[in-house]
Amino acid sequence: MRFKKGLLLLACVFASTMAVGQNFEITPFIGGQLNGGLDINNGFFSRIEVQNNVNYGVSAGYLLGEHAGVEFMWNYNSAGTLAQFASGGTSTKVFNLRTNQYLGNFLYHLSDRETKMRPFIMFGLGGTNLSPDNGAKGITRFAWTVGAGAKYNFNHRFGMRVQGKWSPSYITTTSGGFWCDPFFGCWEVGNDHFLHEFDITGGLTLRF
Repeated sequence: MRFKKGLLLLACVFASTMAVGQNFEITPFIGGQLNGGLDINNGFFSRIEVQNNVNYGVSAGYLLGEHAGVEFMWNYNSAGTLAQFASGGTSTKVFNLRTNQYLGNFLYHLSDRETKMRPFIMFGLGGTNLSPDNGAKGITRFAWTVGAGAKYNFNHRFGMRVQGKWSPSYITTTSGGFWCDPFFGCWEVGNDHFLHEFDITGGLTLRF
């Protein structure tokens, strides 16, 4: 009898915890992504531009308290890439660029966890895999992101999330010439090149 009462008590505690203490959130999302370009100098092309297209992915997060949260986010985009000839003229499509972005994000919510509307800001670090569909080898580069959005909780189980984020991916560093100082001498200065993307997405959230 005591064993059955103990099981019943544990079940009640577990149920009440699930009802009011949803710590995990999973959000599949879809939206639109604006992509940037890169200046190149290979003697044939002078610049490449990645076109805009639909993006989608999923985020899986854990709420640390009333306001903080952490999450893993995967974001995918495939878009045509145009190259500008060094000699001028009309740009031409050279390949489709598949982009898989993997980010670890920190979120800070501006309201308590059970509030219906929860605006938030976020910052994240991770990597971007860039893979052209022309058979060339893909590369993976460091990426970071900043963004903001809002969550709306329908109930304890379901909600929705909309957000916008900016995610630059480091590509390479080229020489920017030399800088000279009368006290420390001269040294080479590098120019860092980033592939920028900005996206706005929305999706339904499962809370448990």
